[in-house]
Amino acid sequence: MSNLTPFEIRLELLKMAREMLSEDYHGKCQQISTDWTVKVETAKLHGGQIPDHPSFPPYPAEAEIIAKAQALNGFVSNISVDKPKAKSST
Repeated sequence: MSNLTPFEIRLELLKMAREMLSEDYHGKCQQISTDWTVKVETAKLHGGQIPDHPSFPPYPAEAEIIAKAQALNGFVSNISVDKPKAKSST
């Protein structure tokens, strides 16, 4: 296994973040479509009106991908993202 430079590590974290958010997005879209299909089949069985297909959530934006990569980097670097920094008393 070769040693990665900090630039390569950040690139890999960005790729990982994009992939994770993309998988989450596609899972949500699949769930929305599945739920809609069930509603359509139920409407057909009961003679109801077929509902319009709901819209999908927005695809993850660049800022979301970067934020996810930063969170992953914080985890890998053992840096707490949510923990506020303590103020030193003088």
